[in-house]
Amino acid sequence: MLFLAVFCGFLAENKREHMVEHSRAKAYAESLYKDLQNDTAELRAAAWYENETVIMIDSLANFISSKEPSQKSGQLYYYMRLAGWSYNVTWSRATLYQLINSGNLRYFTNTRLVTQVSTYNTLANLITDIDEKIDARKTRAAAYKDRILIAKYQQALSSISMDDIYNGRRNAFVDSMRNTDVPMQSNVSDLINAFTNAILDTKNLREYQQVKSYPQAIKVATEIMELLKKEYHLK
Repeated sequence: MLFLAVFCGFLAENKREHMVEHSRAKAYAESLYKDLQNDTAELRAAAWYENETVIMIDSLANFISSKEPSQKSGQLYYYMRLAGWSYNVTWSRATLYQLINSGNLRYFTNTRLVTQVSTYNTLANLITDIDEKIDARKTRAAAYKDRILIAKYQQALSSISMDDIYNGRRNAFVDSMRNTDVPMQSNVSDLINAFTNAILDTKNLREYQQVKSYPQAIKVATEIMELLKKEYHLK
């Protein structure tokens, strides 16, 4: 009788622990699901921005190779501003960090789910590393830009951004300035080439993000969300 009582107590305690762990797993699943929804939206936006920035980089390279920079130099101001743009993904990784760094990933019992969460974390770190490399090259390019363009005219273009293009906003002043000869600092031909080369140095990284890293991360995140929905009956 004593053995039976102890055994039943053990089963009850085991069942209670299982219920507690399942409850924690579901809470993590719901939180991770929401985070991944935010991340995939960010990654899709980042892919769009990088595509547009690559277009601006190509336009800048074509412009300086086909025209004397002093002609319609407002166009040069425009391309130099937007070619130096980049989109750093704002991650929602609080839940992911908790799962991985605290060992709570063990609450997920689906092996495929655990594997894909780890893969996603690796992809997110890779994307962040590439973003940092792009930023380093942009910083180098910015040093040249400040020696080429005149501050008050740069300021005039501060009203235009990639966000305006993303949202389809037009600016009559900026459109006019692009067809105007705007003063630049003296003897800047070599610096223009140096700036363009530094920005072109970001192009392969941007295209890698756009074509490979972002789609991969979106694909893995989407699979994780589907697994979470199925495993924990999320709506």
